[in-house]
Amino acid sequence: MCGIFGLWNFAGAKGSNLLKASDLLRHRGPDDEGFTVFEKGQPESFSGADSAESKFEKLNIDSSTPCALLHRRLSILDLSPAGHQPMVHPTKNIHIVFNGEIYNYRELIAEHKLEVKSGTDTEMILLLYAKIGTAAFAKFRGMWALAIVDIEQRKLILSRDRFGIKPLLIAHHNGGLAFASEAKPLHSLPGMKAQWEQKKFLQFVVYGATDDPYETFFKGIEALKPGHFRTYDLDSLDFEETEYYNLRERVAQGEYADERFETLFSESIREHLIADVEVGSCLSGGLDSSLIVAEAANLYKGSFKTFTCSFPGELIDESNYARMLATDDRNLVQHFTTPSSQEFLDGFDDLIRSQERPFGSASIFAQAAVMKLASENGIKVLLDGQGADEILGGYYPFAGAYLISLLKSGQVGAYKRELKALKRHFNPEMETAMMRSAFYSLPQRLQVMARKQKRLGYSLIDSEYTNEANKLKSPERGATDFMELSFRSVEFGLYELLQYEDRNAMNYSIESRVPFLDHRLVEWAVGQKPEVKIQNGWTKYPIRIGLEKHNLKPLAWRIDKLGFVAPQDRWRMELADEILEKVKNSPISELLDTRAVHDLFSKSLKSNSGLTEYWRIYALLRWMDVFDVELVTA
Repeated sequence: MCGIFGLWNFAGAKGSNLLKASDLLRHRGPDDEGFTVFEKGQPESFSGADSAESKFEKLNIDSSTPCALLHRRLSILDLSPAGHQPMVHPTKNIHIVFNGEIYNYRELIAEHKLEVKSGTDTEMILLLYAKIGTAAFAKFRGMWALAIVDIEQRKLILSRDRFGIKPLLIAHHNGGLAFASEAKPLHSLPGMKAQWEQKKFLQFVVYGATDDPYETFFKGIEALKPGHFRTYDLDSLDFEETEYYNLRERVAQGEYADERFETLFSESIREHLIADVEVGSCLSGGLDSSLIVAEAANLYKGSFKTFTCSFPGELIDESNYARMLATDDRNLVQHFTTPSSQEFLDGFDDLIRSQERPFGSASIFAQAAVMKLASENGIKVLLDGQGADEILGGYYPFAGAYLISLLKSGQVGAYKRELKALKRHFNPEMETAMMRSAFYSLPQRLQVMARKQKRLGYSLIDSEYTNEANKLKSPERGATDFMELSFRSVEFGLYELLQYEDRNAMNYSIESRVPFLDHRLVEWAVGQKPEVKIQNGWTKYPIRIGLEKHNLKPLAWRIDKLGFVAPQDRWRMELADEILEKVKNSPISELLDTRAVHDLFSKSLKSNSGLTEYWRIYALLRWMDVFDVELVTA
């Protein structure tokens, strides 16, 4: 897990820009740094202040660096200097910077008879690319964002993992190209500014999302799509984008349809424990992280550390469930943290700075607090449960979609039984799920009308921009078909959660791994019939059966579901005066009605109304201030 950065034909870039970018990415890889500058096509390597082995000259701040690669290393596999990047092929013609983990790297080394000199997956990627080209990407099991400069073929290749676990941002500017793990180093380049389009600003205020999940919150910076790679011509910078992975097609092919959940999950955990440093796990007390910990503890050699966010006395507190896993046979060492509302407020701008985007819930802070706790206890690798809800029907709308499918297929008896069981386990949330599913059954015209009537965000927009806001469409994220809902959940909602996860973990120099997103497990789960995932009113049925097999019945059949959440209702009341003061002192865009914004914050402090909009608008205002964002028309 690392931070990567690169430039090609980027006019005006100097050594000082590379050093600044490296400093801005230091949290992603404090163990080592390296630079390769391509001057007239000839590569030259340089060291930095954090280079683990200074066998190269220091980078000159005044040197011209329009074409360069930069790497920040968080050492996980082969901790020796042999893992230094940028890494070069023995022919000196191919250079790579890589962020992520390829869990089957040993298999690929053996399968393709690669002659390696280190114990790193980076070297495997370099050698395998030299042997079979971009066909290598489809063979990887893991998470990655990488750049390969192929001097002989005159190509620059950017590649990203199947589901977007690792970030890769791209900017084209004045005929040049820049890419990075985060936006901050891109903004530090000559001529780059933090800008956002007015239309997208309005859409976010109203809907909390924009049309394209792969657009960033900065104009001119895009994310490479998951499951894709780009091939740039080094001379013209013309590029071709290629899709090497399509979940819908893979599910239709059904390669893993006959596998068993238990087998695929255990194999995924086994691979996600591969590391030359200590591995731990997040443990919210929910189903997903509990199964990860139960399985990992059985496979891990030695004591296994877990990290939990606890809010004693709160209805949302799940620490009692987390403690259920601490039995002698599991050899767990559990750690708990209880962040306060004042810590949340004091660290809000830093959280915005690391996330590089506004967000609508204080739960992101709870997750960050867990990452901080793990870092303080010397952990570099953490497992987490992202993806389980999306692939195994864990969210309540999946239950609604399942019930509708039973009705459409004429299974009225099954519909009645499942509805009764679901309401017994999840009422009143299940009523909401049914309403959501029914909503997506409406004609598009009625959906649009209904959305505009219930969206509080419309009332916050200045009257001068009301007509423009009324033309905006809601990003299409929902569905009534169960499998289609799974696809969209992975493509949209999960993608956003993975961005939060990456920024929170890397802000504390931690590699976060997500075992539920092994692509074999994803394809199996999404391809299963709804009744495999929801049975007798229980969602995520395979996970519950797994927990029961680990002698965790009280966890397996619990009916509440929370995850890493924060007591944001109470915090809102405790922080009322301070937040209102910050809002009044924040520069509010002319696109918003200042009085309406102030009224929202004043009224929401006295009731539960507008909670989502409350945090969304507060985060939006702080994001614009922290990054000094300029709104532009196009």
